[in-house]
Formats: sequence, structure tokens, C-alpha cells
Amino acid sequence: MSAQTDPEGQKVPERSSRFLVLSAVALVSVLAPMNSTMVAVGLPAIREHFAVGVGGLTSLVVGYLIMVAVLQPVAGKLGDAFGHLRIIILGLLLLMVFSAAAAAAWNFPALVLFRALQGVAAACTMANGVAFVRKQVPEEKLSSSLGIVGASFAVGAASGPVIGAGLVILGGWRWLFLMNVPVALVALFLITRLPQDKGRGRSTLEIDGWSFLALTGAFMGLALPGITARAGVPALGLAALGLFPLSAAAYWLRYRAKGTGIVDLRLFTRRAFAAGAVAASSSNLVMYTLIIGMPLYLGDVRNASTATIGFVLLCQSVAMVVISPVMGSLADRVGPGPMLLGGAGLLLANQLALVAIFDDPPLLLLGISLLVFGIGLGTLSPAMQSAALKAWPAEISGAASGTMNMSRYVGSVTGMAIAAAILGANPDEATFRLLFLVISAFAVVTLGAAIAMSRVAGNAPAEA
Repeated sequence: MSAQTDPEGQKVPERSSRFLVLSAVALVSVLAPMNSTMVAVGLPAIREHFAVGVGGLTSLVVGYLIMVAVLQPVAGKLGDAFGHLRIIILGLLLLMVFSAAAAAAWNFPALVLFRALQGVAAACTMANGVAFVRKQVPEEKLSSSLGIVGASFAVGAASGPVIGAGLVILGGWRWLFLMNVPVALVALFLITRLPQDKGRGRSTLEIDGWSFLALTGAFMGLALPGITARAGVPALGLAALGLFPLSAAAYWLRYRAKGTGIVDLRLFTRRAFAAGAVAASSSNLVMYTLIIGMPLYLGDVRNASTATIGFVLLCQSVAMVVISPVMGSLADRVGPGPMLLGGAGLLLANQLALVAIFDDPPLLLLGISLLVFGIGLGTLSPAMQSAALKAWPAEISGAASGTMNMSRYVGSVTGMAIAAAILGANPDEATFRLLFLVISAFAVVTLGAAIAMSRVAGNAPAEA
């Protein structure tokens, strides 16, 4: 494939090459969020097959999320050092191996292990896919390109429960893991057709094991209190409450002593990046809580069919797919400010409207609400991610992208814990209304971060 060069001498793909880059990375980006939500519908079948309790199932969910979250900064640094495409290929190969192993799991501990290792593979693909786009696509096209990638994240997360339900009905819970193999093979075929990117070299790689352990402890501290409370283990939940502050303090002390860590805290010294990380975390918390909470509400309280639940979730996915590239392209032309403020404002307005109508609302209104939410998120996300990544040079795009994606999972893990703590074992209409009211506060945080980001990033379009 032929390539042009920009004023700084970097290679810029031709139009056909850029299309291939985005197609390949979008497919890769679907896998991790889809696996986050898809397995949820298979938990009852897995519990029955292995005769495990709710606490055991918790380890299956939390283990994957934590591994994806804490390893994304590591995977991004590996991509910066050795080339992002190489780490994506490694991730896809590992995903196929560990997915096949999970499908063949002979006991529950083996399933938990292979599920966690799936998280390792997913982290390799997520962090480096966005970083590869950051390197390959010129800045004046970055927002629109990230809009396409962002749409694939939403599609993966929202379609997971629907795909999972179909797989469980047709073939049983093992197909939830086995289906990753053919999808990863197609993604691998596309990825290997892309031009290899060179890393900065092994000498630039710094990974501190102690800070990794502290970061892992911090994520466990976020996830466990709410989930253990729902599982009926309040004592463990109380103990877990202290794990997050202790682990966060340990990470800070280690970082101060060594001057480096798994997450490079210097990334947050640029306000556009810091505000983007906050916005990514809070908006992802709202999104994942809706994606997990809405199917539970429709199924447990409204007795809706799987097809109805799938249609309601599809409203958000379709909106994201259509809106993200359009708004990303608009952000490239007019600047990120209007997209940041408009998208975050729409998220908050929709969330408050959802709470207001939440008294046995018509299913059509719930579908419209998720449609509007998808429009808001599709408007916000491309400009948010583009402005945050542009705060740092492309040479460290892996570390920056990995940390941004980790911020998303801070929201995902926290949202799951909040949902578990509020909903309990037998939620009713009032309980779900309380849940959606609580997460409205995080929509307020998203708007505040978007305002701060728009002031730093400005409204001028990116220069070529």
C-alpha cells in the first residue's frame, strides 16, 4: 500500500488504506466490550452446570474486568516499545487460545482462570487498536476516525447480551467463549494486511511490578464492596471498602519513590487529557449501568421477551453507529467544543428525563431514551477521545490510549458495583428508579468534565 508523508515526515495512509485500518481496528474493538456483557446472560447456566454460588460467579465477572482494566496501560506501553500491530496480533492469538480453553473448562476454577486470561488478551487489543489509529490517521481526520472506533465499542457492549442469549439458547454456555475464535480469525486476517508500525525499542519499556499489584488492588477495591453485598457476604464487603484507599495510597507512594508506574501519572498533568479521562470514566459508568440495568429491569420487573430486550438495547447501538462518525467528522471541521458540550448535555438531560418517566413507563419510551442516550454518547465520545489523545505526542499514544481505556473501565467496574449494591437480590420498579437517579449524578460529572475539556481544547479544528 502506498503512503504519503505529513510535514513531520510521518507516514499517512492513502484513503483505501485508512478504510482498511478503521475496518480492522473497529472489528478488534468490538471483542472486549462484547465479552464484558455477553457472558452475563450465561451466568445462570454456568452456575447450574458447576453448582457454584453467587460469590463464585462474582469472581468470573470481576476477574475479567479487572484484568482488562489494569493491563491496558501495560499493553499500551508494550505497543509503544515493540509496535502496536504486533501486540494486537498477540492479543488476538491469545484470545483464541484462552476462549477455546474456557469453552472446554473441566471445572469452575479452570473457567475462572481462562476467563481472566481472556481479559489479558482483550487488554492487548483495546489499548493498541486506538493507539494504532492515532499513529496512522492524520490529525484532521482523527475525530471522525475515532468516532467509527467508538461506535464499535458501543455496538460490542450493547449487542453482547442479545448475542449471548442466542448462543445460550442454541448451543449452551460454552458457545459464549467459543464464538470468539472465528471472530478473532477474521480480525487477524484484516490486521495482518495492515502496514507494520515500528516501536520505540525495548529500552523505552518500563513496567513496575509493585505498582501493578497496587493498581490491581485498587480495582478490586472498586468492584468488590457492592458485589459482595449482593452476594450476601457483607463482612467481606466491609473489608473490601478499605482495599481501594490502601491500594491507591500504595501506588502513589511507589510512584513517588520510583518516578514511574504502570499508569504514568504525568499524563494527567495536561488538563485536556485529565478532563478526558474523567469524562470517559463517568460516561462509561452511565452507559454500562444502563446496558446491565435495563435488561434486568425489562426481564425481572416487566417480564419482557428476549427479543424486546434486544430491540431496546439495539436503539442505543444504532444511534451510536450512525452518530459517532458524523459527529467525529464535524468535530474535525469545527473543533471539539460544541460536540463535547452538546453530547454531555444531552446525556444529562436524557438521564433526568428517564428518571422522571420511570413509573411503569411504556417500552417505546425506554427505547427512545436509549436512542437519545446513544446520540449523546456518539456526539461526545469522538471529540473527547481525540482531544485527550492529541494532548500528547503520537510516539506515546499506546500509553495514553491504554490509560484512557483504563479510565473507561474505572467507570465500568464502579457502575457494576453500584448496580449490584442498589439492586440487591429482588429489585422492583422503585429500586431501578433509584439506580437511574444515582447514576444521573455521574452524568453531571461528565458534563463538568466536558466543560473543562472544551475550555482547554478550544473550539478551533485541528490543524493538518
